[in-house]
Amino acid sequence: MNELGDVAMKKDVLVLGINDGHDASAAIIKNGSVLAAIAEERLRKIKHFGGVPSESLQAVFKVAKVQPEEIDIVAISGLNIVLPALKSTSGFGHMFASALHSTFIKYTPLIESSDSLVRLAVKVLHRFRPTEGLFKILNELGLSEKKVTFIEHHLAHAASTYRTCPWTEDTLILTSDFVGDWISSTVNVGRNNVITRIAQSTLVNSVGAFYTSMTKYLGLKPWNDEYKVMGLAPYGKSEYPYSIMKKMIGLSPKYPLVFQNNLHGHYTRKFGTISRMLRFQRFDNIAAAVQKRLEDLLSTWVRNSIEKTDIHKVALAGGIFLNVKANMKIRKMPEVEDVFTFPAAGDAGTAVGAALEAYSQFCKAEGLKSRKVFLKDVYFGPQYSTERIEHVLKAEGLSEKAQYCQNIAQVVGEHVANGKIIAWFDGRMEFGPRALGNRSILADASDWRMVSRINEKIKHRTWWMPFAPAILKKRVPDYLVEPEDSPYMTMAFETTNARNEIIAAVHPKDFTVRPQTLDVAWNPRYHEILSTFEEIRGIGGILNTSFNLHGYPIVCTPQQAIWTYKNSALDGLAMGNYLLLR
Repeated sequence: MNELGDVAMKKDVLVLGINDGHDASAAIIKNGSVLAAIAEERLRKIKHFGGVPSESLQAVFKVAKVQPEEIDIVAISGLNIVLPALKSTSGFGHMFASALHSTFIKYTPLIESSDSLVRLAVKVLHRFRPTEGLFKILNELGLSEKKVTFIEHHLAHAASTYRTCPWTEDTLILTSDFVGDWISSTVNVGRNNVITRIAQSTLVNSVGAFYTSMTKYLGLKPWNDEYKVMGLAPYGKSEYPYSIMKKMIGLSPKYPLVFQNNLHGHYTRKFGTISRMLRFQRFDNIAAAVQKRLEDLLSTWVRNSIEKTDIHKVALAGGIFLNVKANMKIRKMPEVEDVFTFPAAGDAGTAVGAALEAYSQFCKAEGLKSRKVFLKDVYFGPQYSTERIEHVLKAEGLSEKAQYCQNIAQVVGEHVANGKIIAWFDGRMEFGPRALGNRSILADASDWRMVSRINEKIKHRTWWMPFAPAILKKRVPDYLVEPEDSPYMTMAFETTNARNEIIAAVHPKDFTVRPQTLDVAWNPRYHEILSTFEEIRGIGGILNTSFNLHGYPIVCTPQQAIWTYKNSALDGLAMGNYLLLR
């Protein structure tokens, strides 16, 4: 494969985007618009799968109805400058890279206080990034002669949010996660379709590493359970251990757009020091202090960035911005005019971001005007025909038990209004970590008993984690303080006194919610469920949680939906126009 270069001009530009790291994914965009995007975890049933997204690479072509020969550019998230001699399948390149990486990690404590040394090590490591597995599947797909470009990780994050945000004005673009290409956070300006980076923080000074390491310290699973720390935080009192958190991480006094690790070492290697600092502190208070430190740091970082750029529209991406409470804090800042978070803010979204950035670069090189397409719904995954659903029901021995309902959305709304917990499997699968009404479990949010029923008999989740509501757009002012559209579940809000109508979907301690505000144009059948529920109960929202068992990804296929139904205490499963009831 060759680097991005001259490509014959054509009317349409199609780009295949790939993330072959953590939360592996694939996407296809056409003229700046997303045709398909799928996280590999959904197809493999392995949450947060990392590696070559071989199954989603094949699936996106089917979903997008595109042939591999139509692709102009293959855009891969993550840097790579592979030496030709190491691109063979001999394994030498992989062995050399592994040995070099191990040596770097071993001696990291000796160099990690120097950003310049880290950057030098990163440049060396990137020359030996193993790509044999990825190139093999691309060859199998017939893409061996296509142009390829590697898009730096945080540039892919930045592109994902800047090139889809709902405005064209100058944009302050902020990215933050644990690490990507050994960079953990960036400050960028988006102007005239060009992304310019003005500051960055390295892995050493990662605010994401701070949060993830404290997740591990609390006995939770790192890279997975950070949302549980956020959910636990309101139960604690942050003031007790907060001064300790300030000693761990802050912003550089010399460079106010850069984070600074005050422990001068990887947090997991400093657990002995942290344990001594946090001796006798309650676990919920620690969670509260970790969350507050994140919110305060990000708020100051945003404020400093606005002061530096005088840009007040903010676009966010990176795993840190899946923290909806921190996003709420940013949204409420007086300096912030508007804020947009890319729905797939984690690493899965870099497949889309890499494709969008490569598309922009291609158009510039070819003298074409690239299109910016505002993001609307994110139903970018596969859908399944009535015939396919019928086939799966028959194969599972459920044909006779399944009822065909022409008005399935109305029927499901009625069942939810009558206290049933129904799994709703319909249309194209969502992209990103939130269930947005096509792979959802639905219940009556006014009934507090639904929390224990779903937690104990269906989801098997940690007891302190809250659920979320889907709210009809016209009813948003009834339930949300300072209401705004929030169609992607990327933002938390405080609630009005009408919260009791959706109490099972409200955080029981601080009364905040992470809503999906629903527009009929985006999802008519899902909207009909909520409208039917409202007609019967007079309530404008229902409980919406992801259709999966705890520890598994959100379901993708009819087979996965039935397996989850059989292994839970769901009252019913609606797939397409078919309804199963116990």
